[in-house]
Amino acid sequence: MKPKLFSIASVCTALLGATMGFGADSGAAPPTKVPKKASSEWVFELLPKSMQKNPRLDLTVITEMTEAGKKLPPVSAQAPAYFEIFSPGPKHLGHSQGNEVTLKPEEIDRLLKRALATNGYLPASPPALPPSLLIVYTWGSHSLLTEGDDENPVLSGNQVARNLLDRAALVGGEKFAKNLLDLFTQADAMSLASSARTTPGSEPVITPALAEFMNPVSMFKRASAKNEFLVDQAASNVYYVVASAYDRHSVTEKKRLLLWRTRMTVAAEGVSQVQTLPTLVLSAAPYFGREMTEPEILSKRALREGTVEVGTPTVVEPTPTPASPKAEPRN
Repeated sequence: MKPKLFSIASVCTALLGATMGFGADSGAAPPTKVPKKASSEWVFELLPKSMQKNPRLDLTVITEMTEAGKKLPPVSAQAPAYFEIFSPGPKHLGHSQGNEVTLKPEEIDRLLKRALATNGYLPASPPALPPSLLIVYTWGSHSLLTEGDDENPVLSGNQVARNLLDRAALVGGEKFAKNLLDLFTQADAMSLASSARTTPGSEPVITPALAEFMNPVSMFKRASAKNEFLVDQAASNVYYVVASAYDRHSVTEKKRLLLWRTRMTVAAEGVSQVQTLPTLVLSAAPYFGREMTEPEILSKRALREGTVEVGTPTVVEPTPTPASPKAEPRN
């Protein structure tokens, strides 16, 4: 995606400002969260995630299928599809810490195979079970830009917009990123209109408070809690995993026919990749290879109590208690 050149003020006010509290104060009170469980646990949730033993994670997952992928017969446990898997390795985008510790490739490989099996995608075993798919995956961090490079120490609006839109595609898919691009364009036009004056030295036609209220991104966020969450996630540092399924035969002919792509993100604040990526991948298991009209938002604990790894949820039936022997009637 190649966004147009936007003013840095417009982009930051529209997205970062609306998310992090920069810019004009709209006077609106912050939303109040309602505890769903006991008050003692609610207090625990207010602690920074870095101080929590078992933090709750904010996850997103979106699968988008191409027209070629939509033409394929449905894959299931009864009608599996077989794949080969490959990864170019992790990629840390934006201004990451530089010393981030992530999972080893074989660990991500194992997690993905386990998650893919949920929907009937299984590792190939030729010649009996040849691959029809090639799954290419990558993972890492995607962070906000905080500084320019040596040649351009000051960030341009184009750099900031590209960084945000790339992360938006990870969070909500191509449709969501395109929607944000349109909102950026509208916000840029509004920024120019709000600075206009009827006469030199007069007050702006649109006051800063009104401009903030009418900001297209702010209005989009106010439309629903889900919109607000997605924009906030796109405007924050995230860890991500992306798995792309290609037609195996097309790859051998160097055509690379994409069939579907699943993108997953988890908010990175106060947690590590090692701590969150297993939960992220396994929680996304039901969505691999399934067309989604919009991203799904999930809230999961990083670890189950008493376990080392978060697995695909299963129902464990309680062991029946043997019935007590009936007392013999007395004569």
